[in-house]
Amino acid sequence: MQISELRERLQSRLASFCWNEWAQLGVQAPVAQEDHWATDPEALILLTLEVGREEPRLIDELLDWLAVNERLISVQRLRNLSTGEEDRALIEATIGWLSGRSPRARLTPKAATAEGHLRNEPFYRRLANLTAEPDPAFLAQGFQKPPAEPRLHSRSPNLGAPIAFAFRLRALLGFGARAEAMRVILTVNAPWMSVAAVAASTGFTKRNVAEALGALRSAGVLHVSEFGNEQRYQAPRQSWAHFLELTEFPAHRDWPQLFAAYRRVLRWAVGVERAQLSPYMLASEARVLAEEIAPDLRFAGEPFDAGGPPGEEYWDAIAERLLRIAPAS
Repeated sequence: MQISELRERLQSRLASFCWNEWAQLGVQAPVAQEDHWATDPEALILLTLEVGREEPRLIDELLDWLAVNERLISVQRLRNLSTGEEDRALIEATIGWLSGRSPRARLTPKAATAEGHLRNEPFYRRLANLTAEPDPAFLAQGFQKPPAEPRLHSRSPNLGAPIAFAFRLRALLGFGARAEAMRVILTVNAPWMSVAAVAASTGFTKRNVAEALGALRSAGVLHVSEFGNEQRYQAPRQSWAHFLELTEFPAHRDWPQLFAAYRRVLRWAVGVERAQLSPYMLASEARVLAEEIAPDLRFAGEPFDAGGPPGEEYWDAIAERLLRIAPAS
């Protein structure tokens, strides 16, 4: 398989996935299928910003949705879930764009890093030339992006839909670690959760999560048992289901880890394609990539194996494996 084929097939699958997720959350687009999982809004934004670098209309619709619904988004979690310089630059550019239309303290972007000041590249990778009048918020982070004005055609999410469960809990518990912790505990298929496991799934620190779980326990909406030095938390699900008028809870996926792996693969594919590596070097770089993303994929429940045959034969083996981690289009 050529690296261009891997990149294009992965990009196509992830673009279809993002379109369907946002359509269910209020973007003006057809819904291909209704999902029964609870999405992670900030993790989805991060993935969409990367996928959208080859899909301008997707970025336009994301920005339109944010212009209508930014009050539903946690800026702190957007920053917490960023896994590298490129993530951070994309998030700060988006926050700056929102601030230009709705100035407020929570939407103050952070200044570009030293690496960001040196960056000067088209935001959309398929555009060969730099934009004559780039958007100032994206330019501040080193991206030359054509300006975009929201049409305000997006709708607010239906809080009763499974995919919007995070928004419903935020309306109930606020925008901190309490709502995210309850989303994980109520949706994950496990009899109990430790502080460390909840923290890894929420994007908050163990200290913040421990304080949130302690407050929920004090309120009587969580149960806790101790095993050695570890506290194990359970939710009285029947009581929560009755209170929320649910017959079943949405399914759980560890989106932050899964989407971080997707972004890593997309960026890697662009980089090695530009470098025009020899078959041996391509296989070698692919092995490094597979070993880097394997922990996140395993945490997210993907049976991903980074091993394979030696030498050039490794590339064909791992290329098919990398495609299988992406959602089917």
